[in-house]
Amino acid sequence: MSENGGRVLILEEINQQPGDRVALVSIDKIVTYRQLQTWVQDMAAWLRHTDVRCVAMQSDNSVEWVIIDLACQAAGIVFIPVPPFFSQSQFLALLQSAQPDLVIFEQADFLNFQAIDFPLTGLTAYKTHFRQRALLPENTSKITFTSGSTGEPKGVCLSLENQYRVAKSLTKAVAVDAPNHFCLLSLSTLLENIAGVYAPLMCGGSVVLAREETRGFSGSRVTSVQNMVHSISSTEPNTLILVPELLQLLIHAIDCGWVPPKSLSFIAVGGSKVAPQLLRRARQLGLPVFQGYGLSECGSVVCLNHASAANDHLVGAPLEHVSVDIEDGELIVNGNAFLGYLNRPQTWGQNQVRTGDLARIKAGQIEILGRKSNLIINSYGRNISPEWIEAELLATGMFQQAVVFGDAQAYCTAIVVPLNSHVTPQQITTTLQTINQSLPDYAQVKAHLSLSSPMTCESGLYTSNGRPRRGRIEALYLSELQQLYPSTGRKEYHHEFI
Repeated sequence: MSENGGRVLILEEINQQPGDRVALVSIDKIVTYRQLQTWVQDMAAWLRHTDVRCVAMQSDNSVEWVIIDLACQAAGIVFIPVPPFFSQSQFLALLQSAQPDLVIFEQADFLNFQAIDFPLTGLTAYKTHFRQRALLPENTSKITFTSGSTGEPKGVCLSLENQYRVAKSLTKAVAVDAPNHFCLLSLSTLLENIAGVYAPLMCGGSVVLAREETRGFSGSRVTSVQNMVHSISSTEPNTLILVPELLQLLIHAIDCGWVPPKSLSFIAVGGSKVAPQLLRRARQLGLPVFQGYGLSECGSVVCLNHASAANDHLVGAPLEHVSVDIEDGELIVNGNAFLGYLNRPQTWGQNQVRTGDLARIKAGQIEILGRKSNLIINSYGRNISPEWIEAELLATGMFQQAVVFGDAQAYCTAIVVPLNSHVTPQQITTTLQTINQSLPDYAQVKAHLSLSSPMTCESGLYTSNGRPRRGRIEALYLSELQQLYPSTGRKEYHHEFI
């Protein structure tokens, strides 16, 4: 299939749906497939007339977001969804790295670009004047930026064909005819973008869009479980996409009296490891959850469990557009590999993706065992390098040692050793609060354990060259670390349901 064919197939399959059927729904708009086609064509024409090659957009979930995304495809323009949780420094680094011609935002007071007239209301467009062009692999259609495990956003370049293959495979794997899908995650999340927008629209479904406050979010975190479950109840979706932290919150909401809508028929859960007991508990409470696995470098979803073959220890079989191998215990994905990383030509032209995940194959199903590296993936699906945060902590001069944890958890914690005995608990707390102000919310240290004496090489907790042995440290202090993630921590939401 040609790259041009990828573009035609995504939009053509959307445009083949009955024109009077509802495609998009928001609080103030109901958009039919016929209207969507017209609006996408009009926006594509405007983009061509404005002589744009690359568009970066940071916006809440909206009808306009989907229109601009599809219009960029129609016009052959690179589209960069900017995550709403990016800090200002991360966002500016993204701009310097990608150097888009046009940036579209709801609010961006810190930009020094000149605003231009823009045909869609509620958004402001700025024309940029970067002197150099970013280095992009041929056929780049979308650049999805990871949360940046070291704080520096990393641009994954995808073709239209990459995205189409995943969406098409998902329509077959999920097998829900014309689903009503509610986008609970931000549209800048590649998983929601492809599985939550493209796949439903390609099979005649409706996509329901709501702003983050309505969904109970602020940035990357849930701040109101009541708003979140109310939005699910009021939209009565057939399908949802969750990260493990959201699944835990829904389970807690049910325990507190919430009744999920009977319309739900398929809830995909991915982003980081999901405990089998959590999946079983969810099903017992009436949530039809199925674990999946994927990564941006593969265009999002690689594997997905489904009703006929669900095993809570596994992430399902590979979707039809990919195959997998195991090399030295590591999962290797063949087919649909990303084009390469932005501005890193040495990464271009790959045919397979080394995932960095340890895995094994059981009767064609994949079991993920853990990470080869130290990379933390929190329960919201955000990638975090512990070394990045540890460096920030040590740079304060307050600590002689700092080790960060948080894999599959809602937030980061740290074991710290104060520089000397004169450092008070209040000074440690104040220092952490100061550091957190400079970190994006998903990387902030929300709790800590302070040790009175250093962890040593002799005790087996550090290497001879001063690196922490994370597994041993975690095992030794497991009980204390677990207390930093108290099960009672979710009681703060309880009164919302009583």
